[in-house]
Amino acid sequence: MREIVNKIFLFVIISTLILPMGCAKKSQPMKAPFFEAKGLDGKIYTLNDYKGKYLFLIFWATWCPTCKKELKNLAANYESLEKAGIKVLLACMDKNPEAVKKTAEDNGFANMPIAIVSDQMMVDYQWVRFLPTGVLIDPSGTIIERFVGELPVEEVIKAVRGQNR
Repeated sequence: MREIVNKIFLFVIISTLILPMGCAKKSQPMKAPFFEAKGLDGKIYTLNDYKGKYLFLIFWATWCPTCKKELKNLAANYESLEKAGIKVLLACMDKNPEAVKKTAEDNGFANMPIAIVSDQMMVDYQWVRFLPTGVLIDPSGTIIERFVGELPVEEVIKAVRGQNR
């Protein structure tokens, strides 16, 4: 387990130092890479599941204190996101489903769908360098906004309403 966490930590550090900044600039809309990730509920979640819907895809880890704080706040506002037509998927970088489930339960966000990031998803979303990172994807599969650190529910809803004008 520790080896996996160390690899993920090393990946994040190396990504921060090597990868170019600005992979998803507002001036250049970027299609969200296809993903497939196994949920804690046993379901396989894919980008295609959200075709025609807004998706707030959030990358996080069990060892990240900011992630726990932000996801607890997000869980308290989960209904607001759903009412605004925004689906949520928490994509955890940790590979141990039991630890992920316990963290979600202990921190009050087990009410939202949670999936374990696959190795391919980690590669395809390699520009995610900091946790938590929220990626707002529109119904056509285009990334319209990224949120790093803070996951402001009001801003997410505002971004979707701005798209619908």
